[in-house]
Amino acid sequence: MYIVIAGAGEVGYNLARSLSVENDIILIEKRADRRPILEELDVKVITGNAANVSVLKQAEAGKADIFVGVTGDDEVNLIACLAAHRMGAKRTIARVGNPEYVDKPIIFNHPLGIDVLVCPELVLAHSIANLVKLPGAIDIEMFGGGAVEMMEGVVGEDSVLRGKRLSDLDLPPQTIILAVVRNGEILIPRGDTVLGDNDRVIIIGTPSSIEKVQFFLKKTRDVRNVTIIGGGTVGSYIAMLLEKTDFNVKLIESSRERCEELTKILRKVRIIQGDGTDIDLLEEERIGDSDVLIAVTESDEKNLLCSLLGKNLGVEKTISRVGKEDYIRIFQKIGIDVALSPRKATYMEVLKHMRKMKVNAIAEIEHGEANLLEIEIGSGSKLAGKTVEKLNMPKESLVSMIIRDGKPIIPVGSSVIEEGDRLLVFTKPSALKKVEKLFSK
Repeated sequence: MYIVIAGAGEVGYNLARSLSVENDIILIEKRADRRPILEELDVKVITGNAANVSVLKQAEAGKADIFVGVTGDDEVNLIACLAAHRMGAKRTIARVGNPEYVDKPIIFNHPLGIDVLVCPELVLAHSIANLVKLPGAIDIEMFGGGAVEMMEGVVGEDSVLRGKRLSDLDLPPQTIILAVVRNGEILIPRGDTVLGDNDRVIIIGTPSSIEKVQFFLKKTRDVRNVTIIGGGTVGSYIAMLLEKTDFNVKLIESSRERCEELTKILRKVRIIQGDGTDIDLLEEERIGDSDVLIAVTESDEKNLLCSLLGKNLGVEKTISRVGKEDYIRIFQKIGIDVALSPRKATYMEVLKHMRKMKVNAIAEIEHGEANLLEIEIGSGSKLAGKTVEKLNMPKESLVSMIIRDGKPIIPVGSSVIEEGDRLLVFTKPSALKKVEKLFSK
């Protein structure tokens, strides 16, 4: 594929690095001082403003199979994508950070002519709000328009799953344990697999069954009190989502001016002006009584410190925003329950459009050691009418669930695939090419 990426910050750089192995990549970057770093990649680098038509012509944006706008400037991303579209680019994806441009985390087929608009901050806010509602989860993804959820949780010492074989588990209907992560290794479980302390289990099922099964993992107190540190785009949007629930939400923001703005839009949230790293303030506000603490300032270091202080004061679950993808494992290793990056949303959206099969959703497991793909069986597909066992799925991959007419079905070998079905396919990277060939459009 011929891919043009406008913007070589962390998102653009990582996209180029991962996609350049099998694709022709053109990187457009305004800052000349970034060029030596970018030239270490196997890509062509053009220095210039991506909103400049002459620069886009130099990059041959009109030939692009995918044009991606991920500069730090929303307007540049939008203008570049619009221009690339008019020049003939097949698909355009723009990242926008200002929610004034979008009212949802991801918008498809925007009237302006952009195929996909991604607001990573809103994607992150939705993910965090869902994790608050599921106290036993450390990750949550949705498939089939919300018909199926994938949850990752940890088997605790008090878990009813601890020491049991999978064949002996009494899980809710339409629920399966898809994978087990043990000591960093992903295991595809069998009936005789025994779950142990600190195993991380990947479970898929209906939203109602996932809500029940989370309590099988470890005992957690009911979530009543939530504290958010950081009142920027992410923090304020999380607060807006949570104030529609029965949670008691307080938000700590250092800027007095921003606090005044927030009091006008958040009616049920208690707004506190102060520094989230001020231990005296945290003790005065009894942050230790919070069931969940969410640190979403613009500083990774501050989010880490706020989360650790919260843990020390007695907070049961901490969720932290991480700007740099490489920091996620560090945060988790030193005790932060959940660390999430807003940049991942753009990356995952681009990956969906890289595939030769129709992928509606994709989730990474264990930082890319495995993937769960939602693959749509289109009209006239050669696979319609076949049974699951006749698909001859490659090793290290499996059809884990079928979503038909919005309802999930746990497949068996004799299950027949129909046009319009959405298959949830679990696969490791080694099998991805074969999966793609099997399900190609």
